[in-house]
Amino acid sequence: MKHFLSSIALFFLPILAVIGLFCGVIYTSGEWYTEEAVAEKVLAGEPAFFGLAYRDNTRYYKHLVAGGKAADLLVLGTSRSMQFHSEFFTNKSFYNAGGASSYVNEFQFFLEQLPEIALPSTLLLVMDQYFFNENWVGTGSMPDGFDYNHYDFSPFGAVMESMRSWARGRYRIRDVLFHPPNQYGMAATGRGSGFYTDGSYSYGRLLDHPEEGTDVGFHDSFDRIARGVNRFEYGDTLYPKSLQVVEQLLEWCHSQGIQVVMVIPPYAPSVYQRMMEQGGYGYLSQIAPALTQLAAPYGYEVFDFTFMPDTSDAGYLDGYHGGDRVYAQLTLQLAETSQLLAGQINTDYLTKALADSGNPLRLASVQ
Repeated sequence: MKHFLSSIALFFLPILAVIGLFCGVIYTSGEWYTEEAVAEKVLAGEPAFFGLAYRDNTRYYKHLVAGGKAADLLVLGTSRSMQFHSEFFTNKSFYNAGGASSYVNEFQFFLEQLPEIALPSTLLLVMDQYFFNENWVGTGSMPDGFDYNHYDFSPFGAVMESMRSWARGRYRIRDVLFHPPNQYGMAATGRGSGFYTDGSYSYGRLLDHPEEGTDVGFHDSFDRIARGVNRFEYGDTLYPKSLQVVEQLLEWCHSQGIQVVMVIPPYAPSVYQRMMEQGGYGYLSQIAPALTQLAAPYGYEVFDFTFMPDTSDAGYLDGYHGGDRVYAQLTLQLAETSQLLAGQINTDYLTKALADSGNPLRLASVQ
């Protein structure tokens, strides 16, 4: 019996050692940190780079920080708004709440749930094109409301996921075990991807190795266009309900004394051109005129960057997510055309940062 038990122990010892290693990886990464704990660090002025890999509480986290920061200039949108960095602006009271909304009707809810003192003076709204496509949003998918409940940390689930991710080559163990200080989460420590204290986002390793992305050569985007699915649904007219939601939002912002600048974000040039060649996207050209009409009574502004031919395909992470250089170019153009953002954009920084960095996804280092 003693020999049998010893054999069992020897059999399980390597397995336990492996599990113990990945338990250490998870603990060292800070994947277990709560959003409240990281938000507290950010609001206290401490450096904190936050990127969870095994649960998504972006909405909850952004709402916590935005409510505490009470930024004068607030960015609000989906993941297509997260490349606006604080360095782009001279207004130091800045926060990017990108990722806190998935549908156009969630913007007002986000703002209404903030303390009144935390409402911004200027709101930069990023209006994704498909918000206004009935074939994407008009099938009952636009929620009537939502809350900021969040997923709790699951130690067992995190360990299992970390083992699978490592086996797939998603991260290196040594990167996590010896990560720089003030990083929290497996995505932050393992891939260098996460949110900065200003709420903007870094794609980390993907910026230097775009060949590891999920839309290399835009093959996935082109497939979606060919099939008219997954944010590339065809549509010839605008969805009236979405326009009504925007009308209500702008009226509410006006009542709160908030100036609004709306930006329609870019597609990669070849992706936009493929959409035009495919046909069936008539609604795209109608968005800016419709939003401009809604914005006019309040003196708000609308800027359409759907097609930016002065950018290159290499500057995009995928078919509809531009990198830092794309958004720096976009912001520099806003500096030339926006009256509401006049004086709030750091043109000196942007001009220097847009010097050739040798990487189409990265900005040059500005001393």
